[in-house]
Amino acid sequence: MKTWKLLLLSLVPGLWGWLCNHLMAVSLTGGPAFLLTLAFYIQAPAAIVFCLWLGRRCGRSGLGYPACLLLTQWPSLVSFALYVWQFWFVTDEARSLLLSGLGQYPAGPLFSPAFRLVWPFAGSDWGTPETTAATAISLVLLAVLFSLGFWWGRRSRSSAS
Repeated sequence: MKTWKLLLLSLVPGLWGWLCNHLMAVSLTGGPAFLLTLAFYIQAPAAIVFCLWLGRRCGRSGLGYPACLLLTQWPSLVSFALYVWQFWFVTDEARSLLLSGLGQYPAGPLFSPAFRLVWPFAGSDWGTPETTAATAISLVLLAVLFSLGFWWGRRSRSSAS
């Protein structure tokens, strides 16, 4: 797979997170109620299938694992850095809506499963530390799913040879 295609495909989880967030916002501000349900229930399965598919495609190509992982997960690294900067080092009044959104969108599709992993340890309060942990876990899940797909693609490539 060509490098430029991987770089473009790596943006899909962030775009998917933005789209689902937008559909939920439209639904909550007077739009059709089914949009909230549709976006909420379809975002994680679609992200899982996409990450496995992308990993499998990379695994079947001739590129090595470290290069593929870096080319497909760079938005997660950048978004997490933006997230930490906007929510830990910038005051609420000075926070940029654009930068804080870019820090959250890639983690959005798998935030619900990550939330369920963090919730038992959150105690009676949910705040910035818990949200940061869930965001980090969500981004790690994207990389793990990609890695599983890569392994699957390498395995099927070697058995086909």
